Amino acid sequence: MNDKNNMNAVIAENPAHAGLVFTRQPLRGLLGLAGVIALSLALIGCFSGEFFATWVTFFVVCCVPVQIVLSMLWRNQYPAWLGGLPQPARGLGLLGLALLGGALVAILVFVTQARLAGPPTPFTLMYVIFCVLLTFWWVIVWECWPLSALTRQPLALGLGTLLVAYLLGYRLFTALFDFSALAGAPFYRADLDPHGAVPAFEMLAFAVTTVGVMFACMLLDFWPLANIPRLCRQPVAGLARSALVLVLSGIFYAAGTRGLGIEPVPFMVHGAIGLLFGALVPLLMFEGQLFAPLAQPLRGVLQLGVAVLAGAVLPRLYWAGAPWLSGPLSAGAPAYGQELWLASALLAMTFPLLVAFSQFLDFWPLRRS
Repeated sequence: MNDKNNMNAVIAENPAHAGLVFTRQPLRGLLGLAGVIALSLALIGCFSGEFFATWVTFFVVCCVPVQIVLSMLWRNQYPAWLGGLPQPARGLGLLGLALLGGALVAILVFVTQARLAGPPTPFTLMYVIFCVLLTFWWVIVWECWPLSALTRQPLALGLGTLLVAYLLGYRLFTALFDFSALAGAPFYRADLDPHGAVPAFEMLAFAVTTVGVMFACMLLDFWPLANIPRLCRQPVAGLARSALVLVLSGIFYAAGTRGLGIEPVPFMVHGAIGLLFGALVPLLMFEGQLFAPLAQPLRGVLQLGVAVLAGAVLPRLYWAGAPWLSGPLSAGAPAYGQELWLASALLAMTFPLLVAFSQFLDFWPLRRS
């Protein structure tokens, strides 16, 4: 497996569509983004605030690793019979697979890790979110190594990725997450608290920060590491990328939470998730094509500017609409109701819809082939 397995390769413009598109970039991306945001807000408004923040978030987050397998590993071409279908049948079929896979994962997690405690508690929600973050690390940074060195069979890679995400994710979750500070909360159950090494919200905030920084590095094609041939093969590439992402994440996180004194949850939502969600705009909706004639690192820096702008502006639309969609929400400590609602709205609803539209449906009906 090589660098073509990263998201930039997955989302690159398909030359087969040249001359056959209904609209071209960046107009296609802007129209698609507006449509996805409108659909996301409409779907969120169909649920009560509590139901959306628990059951809906839990189920959709369980679908995301399956989406990653379908789009980034299988390139929307496996199973072969599905990859050969025209749009929108192919996109709807891939979406159905993602929902089915997510449902199976959700049932397993709810029976085992959650121990049938419902509605899903922060113990379970943080676990499945952490597994999504780990999936991105495994696929983007490590390119599924060492499993990819043993087999290139799509089904084995896909199922192996899900096993790594949830089994290794469980081991790391129990070792790292500590919920003791929340012992007085109504949801708290001592038997579900893994009593790990780091306060839970701080650990989650830093983990989200690493993926936000990872996506920013993807805009730069992991420059300057990509220019050093000996750092482009696994496992050296994984080690080098991990070091780069962790160092930059540590600086970003320390500057926000220590330097500026921002609490971990607000920093995670307005800083880390803002960066992560903003990076999805040039990566997914503009298909990595913005400033394409320019070389790195200038192209990546300009795309990062677009990502920062999108990450600063778009979440404010959700924040302003939260009371209208889900009723009154408390912002700030101790509950962080509106902050956590925003995190779910961006990453547990809009992000999967962005993937479904841009990857599964290939921008149909804006782009027809």
